[in-house]
Amino acid sequence: MKEKLQEYALIAEIISAIAVVAGLVFVGLEIRQSTAQAEMNTRAIETAAYQDLIGQIIDINRDVMADPVLMDLILRGQAGEIEPMGERDSRNDAGRYFRYVVSVMRHADLACFQYQQGVISDARLASAMAIFLDQVVRTNPDFSVFGAGSPGLGECVDIAQRILEPD
Repeated sequence: MKEKLQEYALIAEIISAIAVVAGLVFVGLEIRQSTAQAEMNTRAIETAAYQDLIGQIIDINRDVMADPVLMDLILRGQAGEIEPMGERDSRNDAGRYFRYVVSVMRHADLACFQYQQGVISDARLASAMAIFLDQVVRTNPDFSVFGAGSPGLGECVDIAQRILEPD
């Protein structure tokens, strides 16, 4: 009888060990699946953030192309004929140009913020900031007045310029 109990105890131990191993395998598979899901979520967030930036560029370009007066104001502003931080009354040329510059700067600021948060890469930052570099920084090298409340915008401009304008 004692031998039978010892046999049952041994069988129970073996079954317990198998159950522990099976449980560990299950936990490992769950962790792997959870990690894969987290990576997919991260890629989805990165994709959505970049799509938003591209959508903003498209909206800005559409507004400019649909409005020949605004296009002319931008060209005049880039030529230095309009002070970008001058008059802010949107009923006149300088005010309209100021509003445009601010919208482009806000776009650059958002791209910079997403870069600082690790959501977009250096190359995506450069791509998203190209409109700001071309239409604001190139003609206003002291763009700091535009980004006074944007921590790190100057650093993001430097990174984007290094990528877009290599030596």
